[in-house]
Amino acid sequence: MIRDIQNIDDDIIYKKRLIGQILYSDPDIIEVLDNKELDPTCPDEYLYENIFPFIRVPGTQDISKSYITFMLDDMEPGQINKAMKTQYLKVVIFVHKDLIKTKWGSDRHDLLAYLVKDVFNLSNQLGLQLKLVSNREGVTDADYCTRTLQFEMVSASSVKPFLTNPYEKKSIVDRKDRTLNREVVGDVK
Repeated sequence: MIRDIQNIDDDIIYKKRLIGQILYSDPDIIEVLDNKELDPTCPDEYLYENIFPFIRVPGTQDISKSYITFMLDDMEPGQINKAMKTQYLKVVIFVHKDLIKTKWGSDRHDLLAYLVKDVFNLSNQLGLQLKLVSNREGVTDADYCTRTLQFEMVSASSVKPFLTNPYEKKSIVDRKDRTLNREVVGDVK
């Protein structure tokens, strides 16, 4: 590949990696997910088993598990301040009906939602402060109960003034000193 995929300058990819790490690094979340097949002392194993950086709807053939899935959406920069944008973190928790009851006296999907809310609500872990704007219960089918949390944050837009796409064949801007590169496109006035 031409691009350095391990060092992508994209806030969505960066933040989704960070969200996954934050979730699997919380020992209470790992304990409540209650996956007997995984070792709780190796919490990164839960990523793509019980924690997914995309909305994964469990199928009817899946074994009974609890899942935390999430997505991060960018909204258009504001009309007044184009340097800022709104982002939404949506966390959807799926728990199989056989695993709803817990030893703590709370339903597992509600308890996982509480833990996720406790970690992210009003935190600055992803840059600017996350605020819980929605917390809804639901079902997918006869087997899975859900809890959907939506957080909102305002963050810096990825607008980079005076810079152009580095993979564009003809650039009128030199990325090093931000001056017009007249050799590439000719005389620009």
